[in-house]
Amino acid sequence: MDVVTIAAGLDFSGLLADKVALITGAASGQGRAAALLFGAQGAKVVVADFNDEGGAETIKMLEEQGSEGLAVHADVSVRVDVDAMVDATMERYGRLDVLYNNAAVQMSGRVVDCTDDEWDLTIATNLSAIFWACRSALPHLLAGDGGSIINTASTLGLIGSEGYAAYGAAKAGLVLLTKQIAVEYGPAVRANVIAPGSIDTPRFRKVLDSTPGAQDFVEGLKRTIPVRRLGTADDVARIALFLASDLSSYVSGAVLPADGGLAVYR
Repeated sequence: MDVVTIAAGLDFSGLLADKVALITGAASGQGRAAALLFGAQGAKVVVADFNDEGGAETIKMLEEQGSEGLAVHADVSVRVDVDAMVDATMERYGRLDVLYNNAAVQMSGRVVDCTDDEWDLTIATNLSAIFWACRSALPHLLAGDGGSIINTASTLGLIGSEGYAAYGAAKAGLVLLTKQIAVEYGPAVRANVIAPGSIDTPRFRKVLDSTPGAQDFVEGLKRTIPVRRLGTADDVARIALFLASDLSSYVSGAVLPADGGLAVYR
């Protein structure tokens, strides 16, 4: 049987049926896009974010498409909040199948310009928070049917970029943390990294608002990306769905760039 015949017989609906997915930073952007896609594929989605209004809006959107979700207030830079969001997931649903650590902050600054406060916040949100979440979630993943951990790194954690000392260091550390989890907790739990490049999200637009000549900057940025466009939240969400589902059952410890080829170009 050839590949085309096999593909024609596959059913790509309900990929996450009866699964419970916890997504951090799901009040907007990439997290919200993943929440809606996961919900459409049958998952019950726990929306964790410190933006309560945005989290409630994501839940409303889930319900409008016929999906089920739970909003949980969580500032992932605070360890007790991270533990509480996992506890809330287990209290409501009694299981956890997918942990998608998507929340992040993007602090700019060269090494000598980066303050202690900027460093501490960036490391806490972009690295420590993921460690805390995985540590809290792993016993539940292992006690069930296993599951998938998806961590959001960045192209800047793979290639480096001037002015992102703390951010790049945190994201590079996250890549190795994810590989460590894959080694230690396979085969029951798979752990993988998505490394987005320039994704057109509210956070990206917020950065642009403070950038002189923003439109020229965006056009110049596109010229450095082989596919010649910015990414979208849906681009990343589809990769996350692949990693959350059994479509990626033989993928663990991998880093999947979502950058239009930027890392290759650099």
